[in-house]
Amino acid sequence: MMQASEKDDLTWAEARITSEYHKFREAALKEVQSLEGKDSWEVVKRSSVKGKNVLPSTWALKRKRFPDGRIRKYKARFCVRGDRQIFGLDFDETYAPVVQWSTVRLMLSLSLSLGLKTKQVDYTNAFVQAKIDGEIYCELPQEFLGPDDDGQYVLKLKKSLYGLKQAPRLWFKTLEKSLHARGFVSSKVDPCLFLSDDLIAVVYVDDVLFFGKS
Repeated sequence: MMQASEKDDLTWAEARITSEYHKFREAALKEVQSLEGKDSWEVVKRSSVKGKNVLPSTWALKRKRFPDGRIRKYKARFCVRGDRQIFGLDFDETYAPVVQWSTVRLMLSLSLSLGLKTKQVDYTNAFVQAKIDGEIYCELPQEFLGPDDDGQYVLKLKKSLYGLKQAPRLWFKTLEKSLHARGFVSSKVDPCLFLSDDLIAVVYVDDVLFFGKS
């Protein structure tokens, strides 16, 4: 069971002094391997990006628990310090639409009155599925420094990572393009409402609620 003084969200420095450090490190290794498998970045020499804004990176570590307090798993997410981004240099537009609650209420009402079936889809690591639309660099993951440990290399991002200011917008554009390719059209009333011949989709960040008769 969790102690009253124990917190589940940790920094890397905090995790290092716990008896569970090896479990957090295993989770971080899996995260790095997963991101590399998605072709999320390219390792480049720091000398080749002189004058560029190389963003700090960080780890978001978390103990995930069952309702009774037992630890279910250890989670590690590699993030970019978006607070160090510079407008006009490594980001421009950041706006991503959010579904209107009037749309949600309308669809739930229609679902009940018309007997529509619903299915919720939660996209795992959604932001990482979006391609970067500019030139962004960040530091290598702490304790996973790659070719050497003397700071000669940095990451040139190819996919959006959590923490980037433009990550929500890039993800929405990626999902929007995918839905359009599958025959959906965007509503003129709410950009997070998508319509097709037999399905309706409501998008809320990385969750999509589909409505249909079958």
